[in-house]
Amino acid sequence: MPIVTDVFSGIVFVLGLIFGSFLNVVGYRVPRGESIVRPRSRCPRCEQPLAFYELIPVLSWLCLRGTCRTCNAPISVRYPIVELVTASLFAATVLNGMRPAEVLATCVFWMLMSAVTVTDLTAMRVPNILSLPGAVAVFVLVVASGLQTWSVSLLGALTGFAVMFGIHLLSGGNLGLGDVKLYLLIGAILGPIGAIESVMAASVLASLTGISMRLAGILPPRTYIPFVPYIFAGTILVYFFGSSAWQWYLTSVLHLSA
Repeated sequence: MPIVTDVFSGIVFVLGLIFGSFLNVVGYRVPRGESIVRPRSRCPRCEQPLAFYELIPVLSWLCLRGTCRTCNAPISVRYPIVELVTASLFAATVLNGMRPAEVLATCVFWMLMSAVTVTDLTAMRVPNILSLPGAVAVFVLVVASGLQTWSVSLLGALTGFAVMFGIHLLSGGNLGLGDVKLYLLIGAILGPIGAIESVMAASVLASLTGISMRLAGILPPRTYIPFVPYIFAGTILVYFFGSSAWQWYLTSVLHLSA
């Protein structure tokens, strides 16, 4: 029933905000070898523990105007963005008409992608502790939920890894192995064709952004930018729109026949 779906998607959206807040902690602490449980969340500048009302997803950031209540240090806009993106992906997955087991598998995937996006933004790293166990978890959940057969999921993981490893070699190592291993879990849920389309979409998005930033003088020459956010964006496009997004790019942007 539509009303049940709407209510469920609203509940899942709130859960996504909560998980997104936690993923900000995971993404910041894991690359630094810190515990994700202790100590309590604190300001990275003055190290003052945050009160409960400072930890409300999105609302706390807005009420505090993006600054620490104690020392007025700026709080990155990354925090509410990660919370909103995670919540929106959770809700969109429900509204996509999926069964509960498929929703669970997909939301676990979104959480892993959000976490590694934060690690890449804050430390330019994709930790193995997130990507490798994450690939196994996604593979098991995807197959168990029926999103993909085990053969398609496994082939997708291997295809994504192989394509990215080839790019790693061709780039002389400029594309990190962390990005390569990340495609084990992306390919596990998207399958082989989806994995390739995700690589292409991420490359296009990163290229367009990089060129625009260079022309605007924002990005100096030979400066590297985190690639995982573009992988995440490309994966979202492929997951929800499939090959139609790529088809639109070819026909509408490049004016090529399909």
